[in-house]
Amino acid sequence: MGDRHLRGGAGLAQGIGQVVVRDFGRLLRGTAPRPAGTALPVRRASVLAGISQSAWFVDTLVAEGSNVDDRTGRGVFDAAVAVSGAGNRLAINQLAGGAPQRPYVLEDGVPLTHDQILTRRTSDPLFVDVATYTDYHRLRASVTAEADRPRGVVRYDWPAPHAGTAAYPDPVVFGQLRCNGGVPVARNPISYNPHLRTLVADVVQVVRHPGQGDRRLLPPSATFALQPAPAGHPASFNDLPGVALQVPRTDPVTLQPLGGVRFPDAVVPLGRPVLVALDPVGTTSITDVCGNWGGWQPFPAAELAQRYGSVDGYLAHYAAAVDAQVRDGYLDASEEAGMLAAARAAYLAAV
Repeated sequence: MGDRHLRGGAGLAQGIGQVVVRDFGRLLRGTAPRPAGTALPVRRASVLAGISQSAWFVDTLVAEGSNVDDRTGRGVFDAAVAVSGAGNRLAINQLAGGAPQRPYVLEDGVPLTHDQILTRRTSDPLFVDVATYTDYHRLRASVTAEADRPRGVVRYDWPAPHAGTAAYPDPVVFGQLRCNGGVPVARNPISYNPHLRTLVADVVQVVRHPGQGDRRLLPPSATFALQPAPAGHPASFNDLPGVALQVPRTDPVTLQPLGGVRFPDAVVPLGRPVLVALDPVGTTSITDVCGNWGGWQPFPAAELAQRYGSVDGYLAHYAAAVDAQVRDGYLDASEEAGMLAAARAAYLAAV
């Protein structure tokens, strides 16, 4: 991408960040001139990764052609990981259309399909697209949940919320942001961190492999089982005019989403993800983020005892679910001890 792709908005050039990231990648790869005295080693391979808004930047960078090294014609980054990208893009440059430029999604912008993101076969990276449970309700993730994915795309659906509970305490979420009408509720505690660490490490190994970029070296895509989105539920679902969207089907008892990557915390749950996403679930502005969190209804102690008997019974089920994830390649075995310790603490706190 050259300067001709940049557009001016409110007196500022939009999209310079793409050029900066592209050129930094070229510097790491040794295809760009290096300033005198630069001590950076040349990297054989590189991965571009982003979460949430930075994942939309990843989508935008690849879709607009900024992964093209204009000196070689090949890709600057061998792989791109977009966690909660779901085809959403920043409203800058060509992708803003006629709308005002801004570093956020268009409120009613239709997410890009993988075919629209990956249009340059010689430079497109291995594309790893991750959607969380709440992304189907706020970010219209079903648009990129295609049955037939383009070559070079892997998609994983995770039964965790877009945002965790640690970084944003209740006074911020329910006080400053007024999520759920300002009424505090328990939030979905399921974390994707162990799976994210495993995924990033696996992608790095793929691009280091002699057959780099081969998605077959990663676990197979795993997406939720879907059903038509609920009509007339603006408090829990971010509709998109003219587009038939879908949401995950759920287990009739636990209400956990069906399919996708089978997190132990969803297979052996301690509660139900209700509400799926906190109200409001829109994308009107950079502060309209309540739908990134999900609600949570903990199982009462009697139900926990009926399900698992005791903490040891719960951990036996949980360990089996972890082992299944390790066997299927979605978790590294090194994560097991930490996950079991966290599961023990969570169970004891719930009874």
